[in-house]
Amino acid sequence: MLDVRPFRVTNLCDVITSDYLSAFESRIGAVLPDAYKAFLLRFGAACVWPSNVPLTDPNGNAFSDKPYESGEVDLGVFYAASFRETGKPSNGLLDRDSLNEQYQEYTLDYGLDPDYIPIADGHANNIFLMKVKGEGAGGIYYWLNKRYCLLAHSFEDFLAKIPYEKEQTFEEYMVELEEFAKGDEKMITRRKERWLKQRKQTREDYQVKEQGEP
Repeated sequence: MLDVRPFRVTNLCDVITSDYLSAFESRIGAVLPDAYKAFLLRFGAACVWPSNVPLTDPNGNAFSDKPYESGEVDLGVFYAASFRETGKPSNGLLDRDSLNEQYQEYTLDYGLDPDYIPIADGHANNIFLMKVKGEGAGGIYYWLNKRYCLLAHSFEDFLAKIPYEKEQTFEEYMVELEEFAKGDEKMITRRKERWLKQRKQTREDYQVKEQGEP
């Protein structure tokens, strides 16, 4: 089972089905890894937090494109299905680029190696890829200025290499707030209510999964 407990996952447009994935597999002529499909079926177009992916290969050797990208890179939204394709808006983003649209843009139009598919946003025009054909299929790569940089041998290993960072709890926030406010009860009440309201609104708008939820 795919372990997403280290993350807080934010759904941005979670309309995707097994039929959609099957049709996409037929289009690319390859079968997607079970763990990756399970993630998409559960979360759709989503972000994970923390999202800082080390730019290293599976053995820990660093990739670099100094001064632009080195050390780590933010993992953006995972591609799923878009509103343009489904006509079914869901949660925040109505117009998220999809697996099909990114495959069309990068692979068919731009000339990305057809053994790879785009799976998530990276920095600028650099994106995260999955190898879907040939030796090493299932591996996750970062397309670093047209270089295919292997990050992990599988989707599970890719998520596992993202450093764990604990989300601040309400109790921890209150300790921090009380130290900052120095007894100002009006400030404490005002900021406490704002924190709770924003947290509730964000989770309702984007179906955020708490860190540690199954």
